[in-house]
Amino acid sequence: METVGLIGYGLSAIAYLFLLVLLISHRQPSVATKILLLSVALSMVSYIVNASQIYQVFSLRYALLMECVKQLSWGVLLLLVISGSDTVPSIFTSPSSKNLARVLLLLVALNVTTIFILHNSQWLFIGLLSLTLLLLVLLEQLYRNAQQLKWALLPLTIGLGGLQIFDFVMYAQATLLTRIDFYFWYSRGFIALLVLPFILLSAKRMRNWSPDLYISRDVVFYSSMVLLSAVYLLLLAFSGYVIRFMQGQWSETLSIVFMVFGLLVLLVLLMTNRLRDKIRVFISKHFFANKYDYRLEWLKLIEDIEQQGSSDPFQNACAVMANCLGVSRCGFVDASHTKLRVVHQGDYTIDSPLMAQISQLHQFSLQQSWLIDVREYQRFPERYPELKLDTKHLAKQRLELFIPTFSEQRLIGYFMLSGPSHRPILNWEDRDFLIAVSKQLGNYLMLQTAQKQLAQGQQLAVFHRMSAFVLHDLKNIQAQLSLITRNAERHRDNPEFVDDVFATVESASARIAKVVSQLQNKSKDVNQGHRHELINVSELLHQCAQQSQSDKVKISSSVPPELYVTADKDGLHNVFLHLLQNAKEACQPDGLINIVGRQDEQQVVVDISDNGCGMSSDFINQSLFEPFTTTKGNAGMGIGVFEAKQFIEEYQGTIDVTSELGKGSCFTLSLPLSTVN
Repeated sequence: METVGLIGYGLSAIAYLFLLVLLISHRQPSVATKILLLSVALSMVSYIVNASQIYQVFSLRYALLMECVKQLSWGVLLLLVISGSDTVPSIFTSPSSKNLARVLLLLVALNVTTIFILHNSQWLFIGLLSLTLLLLVLLEQLYRNAQQLKWALLPLTIGLGGLQIFDFVMYAQATLLTRIDFYFWYSRGFIALLVLPFILLSAKRMRNWSPDLYISRDVVFYSSMVLLSAVYLLLLAFSGYVIRFMQGQWSETLSIVFMVFGLLVLLVLLMTNRLRDKIRVFISKHFFANKYDYRLEWLKLIEDIEQQGSSDPFQNACAVMANCLGVSRCGFVDASHTKLRVVHQGDYTIDSPLMAQISQLHQFSLQQSWLIDVREYQRFPERYPELKLDTKHLAKQRLELFIPTFSEQRLIGYFMLSGPSHRPILNWEDRDFLIAVSKQLGNYLMLQTAQKQLAQGQQLAVFHRMSAFVLHDLKNIQAQLSLITRNAERHRDNPEFVDDVFATVESASARIAKVVSQLQNKSKDVNQGHRHELINVSELLHQCAQQSQSDKVKISSSVPPELYVTADKDGLHNVFLHLLQNAKEACQPDGLINIVGRQDEQQVVVDISDNGCGMSSDFINQSLFEPFTTTKGNAGMGIGVFEAKQFIEEYQGTIDVTSELGKGSCFTLSLPLSTVN
């Protein structure tokens, strides 16, 4: 074995000399690069000393002293890169490295003291074990916190980390046995030779050894994981040592099986993402201050809501949510009805593929009640089981966050946002904060909706009270006018006077009777509610089209005869008549109204389109389905389309409209299909 060790250390010394020459010829003018040269040079000297110790058989403490110096050099290099310092003394003042630098210096000093003063081999092995463990922690921090240069640091982490793990096992066994196992010691030269290409590769990729690093609370988590793993391995080694020295024929085999089983358990635990996530959150919650000061955030949120000046509450809520994340794009999807509806699209272009993706997100969120981070889905799709997304289309639209909002445990809708550029993936604190904001905004939206409904109810109550008074007066006027009409028929002595009065009164009587009939029907609907009848849609539409026919506007109809719905026939009749009347009034002479009925899965869909004047998108989004708003001026009261929408939704249906100024409008009604027994 001495010959094997001599060959291994000799080859390693030659290889590290070759690496040193390469680095000198391509070195960069930075402190970290100089420390790298020093580390490689000390590694070469250390392996020369190890080879000489085998050949000359002098005290091993000189070789162990060189090991401490070599470890110190590599530790200083890693601390320089972690802290981004320009000088070696600055690593003792940088917040990200000062504590680790002091521990490194202390361990080296203790090891040197033990070698030359205490002469206690067990304490020396414990010190070397601690020094090796510290370098593993530094390597873990360096790789975990590198933002852009992980690809360059990965070979160094594998190479130097592999060498440290080998030393860790060797020193752990030496601590238990109070002596070094020379099978390990003689093999170290070949291990150092094997890891050399990894160090060379990182040296080639890293030009100035100054990556952009940041230190976060994740450092504590991963360092804790490394320390816990080290403690576990020590306990495992001690248990194996005890089993191995037990009396019995199977003790050695049992110790090997125990060690293999223990390593497998450690590997499984380290690879379990759920356990790692729980430990990370536990450490962050209990050992660090919260990232967000919720008192200040709450005050900021309230102030932000108060400063919003739009009359649209959904636009206000989206503006507040966007401000919380520091993004410019935010929309809102209403999920409080049977059909998803984008009530505020922000800067998004709502097309059919995007609505299909929103439906996928909605279905997944209904099952899990999760905040969905599309960027996290791209990197870790296993965290979103059974969710299938077209990430290219979502990236094109910059829809990166899908946040559900609730009020009184009832889903209201979803905020859809672009993600913040400074944080590629949201952590648990960001998610908790956004969920809290969405709940507050959900309560705000529900309050605004309730106030709006209350105002509408008050307006309707005033309208019905007014209708009762108007109805009473109109009946009296109708009776008087009818009497005058009958008297006029008996007094035709003055033909010009009587004929003129008769024509005027008859026209007024007809108009007033129509108003009275309409008001009576509205009062009856309010007091008695709707009935449920099986209705043939084709027959009802044909009847309404016949009643709405005129010489100025042509009405065409194409409705299959087998379409049936269950609703109040008189109410549905009034809805169709009102929409046809609106279409007639929107058309110019020789206009065209087209009625098309069809079955779409389990829905009966009716399109009523015209080529009239059309409506603006602002009027459709903000005023069309609101009571007491109309485009007819004094000619209309503005409640027809509102009542039509209320009627259709009462029977689990929907009513949508598309329109373009100067080209016409199309109202689309959808009701559940009924079957005929």
